[in-house]
Amino acid sequence: MKNVLTIDVEDWYQGHDFHFAISKWASFEDRVTVNTERILDLLSQKGVKATFFVLGCVAERHPELVRRIAREGHEIGSHGYWHQMVSTMTEDEFRQDLVRTRNILEQTSGQKISLYRAPSWSITRETFWVLEILEDEGFLCDSSIQPFRTPLSGINGMPVVPFHPVINGKRLRLVEYPPTVLQLNGLRIPFSGGLYLRILPLDFVSWALKKQNTKKKAGMIYVHPWEIDTEQPRLSAPAHIKFVHYYNLSSTFSKLERLIERFAFVPLGELIQGSQFPDIAI
Repeated sequence: MKNVLTIDVEDWYQGHDFHFAISKWASFEDRVTVNTERILDLLSQKGVKATFFVLGCVAERHPELVRRIAREGHEIGSHGYWHQMVSTMTEDEFRQDLVRTRNILEQTSGQKISLYRAPSWSITRETFWVLEILEDEGFLCDSSIQPFRTPLSGINGMPVVPFHPVINGKRLRLVEYPPTVLQLNGLRIPFSGGLYLRILPLDFVSWALKKQNTKKKAGMIYVHPWEIDTEQPRLSAPAHIKFVHYYNLSSTFSKLERLIERFAFVPLGELIQGSQFPDIAI
């Protein structure tokens, strides 16, 4: 059974845990290249291809990194330009951000960009228009709707399987591909990436992914380059922020390595190509 591996290419200071103003980013140590290249080295060693959702600002600052990702046969998707949550944007602002980032990534990589992931899974019920804009701009797949609620994002009750969204009676050709969760006794238990992957034991993550595969369903694992970086700056912050950002960073790389040894992974675009998905009204 083939699963999906995705990498959200953003640096340690660009996420929404510390909430640093963009105007301050230039003052922080830039570590995205060294950590992304470490992941690329691992994937090359293991013969695995993945989807890299890249920030436009990272692509502009590090074009050779994007060219290496493409040169080594990986798929590139858009992660927005500044890692701005789409729930804070107007429709015009989102379209401008989308087109700007797509153009940068296409010019840098030589690939057609047709996959998108919103920063921090930030599509809400009020911003389903994002999906319609993505379709209008020719995108084939979105992976932005987390089917459970967190303090930052996610939507309770959303489908846990890939699907074609139906919005106000209109079926989109676009496929929505949610992060994988374990369904157990009526609960949705996240395990497949980010803090959840770092918190949970490898054997549990492997068991949950295998359980997904026994249902003839692909799972999706996702990581960020900064999550393998134990040498990144350690900042003073509230305890819950430090926990979310720093907890168990030392485990991520080895877990990723073990998972790609135990399971088969392909890029997201390859998995959805030719596959049939249900139409689901949202």
